[in-house]
Formats: sequence, structure tokens, C-alpha cells
Amino acid sequence: MTILSNSIKRIFRKRTNILFMLVIPILMNLFLISAATKDVKYNLGILDQDSTPFTKELVSKMQEKYNVTLLTPSDDVKGLIVNKKLDIAFTFQSGFTADMLEGKDVAAISYALEASNVARPVQVYVSSYISSAKQIATSAKGNEDVFYKGLEAYNKNAFAVEYKSFSTGVSEKDVNNAVTSLGYIAFGMLFLISFSTSLILEDKLTGVYDRITATPLTRSSYFSQHMLASFLVAAIQVLLLISSLPKLVDISYGSTSNQQLEVIAVCLALALACVAIGVAISRFSKSALMASSLTALINIPMLMLGGCFWPREIMPDFMQRISDFMPTTWFLQAGETVLYGKGLNGAIPELSYLIGFAALLLIVTFAFKSEKVR
Repeated sequence: MTILSNSIKRIFRKRTNILFMLVIPILMNLFLISAATKDVKYNLGILDQDSTPFTKELVSKMQEKYNVTLLTPSDDVKGLIVNKKLDIAFTFQSGFTADMLEGKDVAAISYALEASNVARPVQVYVSSYISSAKQIATSAKGNEDVFYKGLEAYNKNAFAVEYKSFSTGVSEKDVNNAVTSLGYIAFGMLFLISFSTSLILEDKLTGVYDRITATPLTRSSYFSQHMLASFLVAAIQVLLLISSLPKLVDISYGSTSNQQLEVIAVCLALALACVAIGVAISRFSKSALMASSLTALINIPMLMLGGCFWPREIMPDFMQRISDFMPTTWFLQAGETVLYGKGLNGAIPELSYLIGFAALLLIVTFAFKSEKVR
């Protein structure tokens, strides 16, 4: 096992490998996950010309959720929006509540930058509240007392919807954050293993491989030890990241230790695919420059299409169809499956794809005799 131990030492000796192993994945999670989970406080401007119990109640609710500035008719609302002093502004015109009680289709007048959707959640909240109030007004048939009693009952019984897995109690938001984090881990794994398997090319370029083949050591043993070294380094990377990231960022890789082990197993399945990709690049590259170019050319599109940098759903349909054949897609789908509590059994198709991809790529790689590049 001389090749194995020597390869591991050589991998850890390079600072670039340490960067992709721990530093970059941790930094990406710290900045991007923290930004995604941080609560946003919107700056609202409200001009209440109706000044009824209904509009006052709505303004009060918005003051609990957002930074609200009460406006006057003399304020330059559009100027405040353009200068980004306000994210959005609403005007409740005089007679707003009375028109609603009469069954008219009323709506608050909103002001926001047309090209920006930054305050879209606020618009949805206000529209939803007014829509519910209009339904209560319709049921009240113009009776103001009945309307306000119905509105009071609605406010007491209104609840926030949160999707949870009944088997694990993990919310959809928690799973999405964890899957996003796994995408950044995949980024680090792909480049770390690609660089670590480049030791094979380095040996061929320096003549070390030729000298090794003249010894009793077989070619299969040489390559097996190199691949095992890369896999073990990836396993160390996964264990360190899965155990340390939840302490640094607001993410969870499962509510139980068994679930966390399942996430680790999914990561190790990706590691097998990464090793196969790295070995293939090293075997068919004629120079270090060619290997670096192929690494970027293969890994970056694979990460993008697989949804490691952004959700696959935002991509055009034809790109989503292409991404269905990416190892990174199978990895994130398997991770999402186990995070929702379905276990490794639920992720068997994706895990089979990853392992099968690794096996097939290695078979194809070693089916062609490599030429000497020295």
C-alpha cells in the first residue's frame, strides 16, 4: 500500500487541494446559505386616506412584519421609491372600506420599481389579506358589525403554512437549504478529486509511472491505490463538512444520526463518480494544461446543469432534460430524498445511476490502452 499512503500525502501537500476540500465549500455555505436564510426587512410606505378600523388593522399588522413609514399626501412617493428609500408603497384611498362592504372590487394602489421584484412577497401578503377581507365583506352583505366580527375571527384563526415531512418533522425550507449546501459540497468534491487524480498524469509526465511498471507492482494495483486514495480523501472531506457546517450555518443534514449517515452515503456515491471522472481526465490528457482545461470544461457545466449553483427549475425545459443525465442531478435528488425521510431505499434509482456511471466510465477508460505522454 505504498502508492496509497504516498498518494494521500501528496494530495494533502498541495494547498489548492485543501482549498477545494474545506475552505471553498465552507465559505460558500457561510456566505450564500447565511444570505438565503436571513430574514429580510422590507421598507414600506403607507398612505392611509381611508383611516377605518380595517385599514388601521392592516397597517398595524404590516408594522409588525416590516419597517413601515406613514406617509402624507405631500410626500413624493415615486421619488422615495426611485431613490430606494422605500421598497414599495401602498395607498388606501378614501372610501376603500365602504366600497369593499358594498361588494366592489377594491385594491390598494401600490408603487414599486417596475423592473424589480424585491418587494413581491409584501405585495402578495397585502393582496392576500385584502382578498380574504373581501370574502368576509361579501358574506356580511354590507353589515359593518358582522364584517368586523368576521375579520376578528379571521385574524385569530389565521395561520402560516409550513410544509413538513411527517416522518422527520423537517420543513421544506430546511431541506432546500441542506440541498443547496450539498450542491456547494459537490463543487468542492469534483475539483478536489479531479486535482487529486491528476497525480496519475503527473507520474506519467515525470517518468515515475514507467519506472513503477518495471517493478513487480501491477498496473491494476497502481491505479486501484490511486483511486482508493482519492476516495478516502473525499470521504474525509465529506465527514468534516457534514459534521462542521451545521455548527457554522443554519442548516441541518437530518434530524437523526441515521439520516445524517444516509446523507454521507449519498455523498460517497458521488465521490465514486468523481473519482471515475478524474481518472478518465488523467488517462486521456497529454499535458497538465490539457487536464486543467478538461477539468473546467467538464466540471463547471455539470455543476450548473445539475442544480448545484441554482435550482434546476429556473432553467429552460431543454436544459432540464439535459440535466437529467448529470451525476450532480442524481446526487442532489438522492440527497433530497433521504432528507425528506424516505431513506436510502427511496434513493436507490439515483444511487444506482451514480454507481453505474462510475463503473461504466472506468470500464471505458481502461478499455483503451493509454499512450506514453513523456
